[in-house]
Amino acid sequence: MKQPLPGPAAIAVALLLSLPAGTGRAEAAAWEQQLGFEMLLNEGYYSSNWSGDERTSGSLTATLDHLAARQFASPLRFEHGLALAFGRQVAHRDSAAGGGWETSESDDKVRLDEALRLTLGLWVDPMVSVQLKSQFTDGRDSTRTCWFNPLQLLEVAGAGRRFFADSTRTLTSELGAAARQLFDRSAPGTVADAGVSWTSALRTIVFSRNADYSTRLVVYKPLFALGGEAEIGTWPQVDWEHELSARFNKALSGKVYVQLLYDENVTDDVRLKQTVGMGLSLAWPAAE
Repeated sequence: MKQPLPGPAAIAVALLLSLPAGTGRAEAAAWEQQLGFEMLLNEGYYSSNWSGDERTSGSLTATLDHLAARQFASPLRFEHGLALAFGRQVAHRDSAAGGGWETSESDDKVRLDEALRLTLGLWVDPMVSVQLKSQFTDGRDSTRTCWFNPLQLLEVAGAGRRFFADSTRTLTSELGAAARQLFDRSAPGTVADAGVSWTSALRTIVFSRNADYSTRLVVYKPLFALGGEAEIGTWPQVDWEHELSARFNKALSGKVYVQLLYDENVTDDVRLKQTVGMGLSLAWPAAE
């Protein structure tokens, strides 16, 4: 019986399989990974006869960061980022407030970033990305603990560019159309909107290889609501993080962190968060 001729797809697969390694197709590169863990302690003390509203306090914060990237068969590149932080603060109340100690959260952050780039050798790389932001516990309701709430998803499709990336500094910028959803189990329904997102990130060594500065700017302008429940506002929403860290030896480090937030739907003023700490720091690959 006469055998049917193979189709175009089968011929293409047979030709690719017959090529020797490294001829006509790119080999996938190895994973590039970085893992860091820190346990930072902040403490402030005021004597019992101190004049003012300050209170003796201390906080302990644990952070875990994981970065991974891999260049698969050209032109596909996958990038992953995970940032976790949780801290507790203990403060001493003055006698007018009944005295004693009280505890509260000082840090609570869950952020996951996943991106897929097409590295075509153009001035910019087409890309899609997904960002998840949440917190470990939602303390707005004192009667119950709500885990991983609220949860925000941001999907972006656009283009990005790595202006430079070497052992001393990196600079990336991304711009694209975006859609955002906010899931809050304390409120009915899902708030969703769509607009434009711009993200830029810089990391550079300062003074020596044992100290570095990093900043990340995220600007999101919702243009219209999806479902009619979201408040899009007039001005872009801004999240700008700064971090200055220094490593004194293989296990001891210090950090200064500043975050600026602006969202007119929350408040008309710029919100500021600042922390300074020192403590245990571990990294993989190990720092030189």
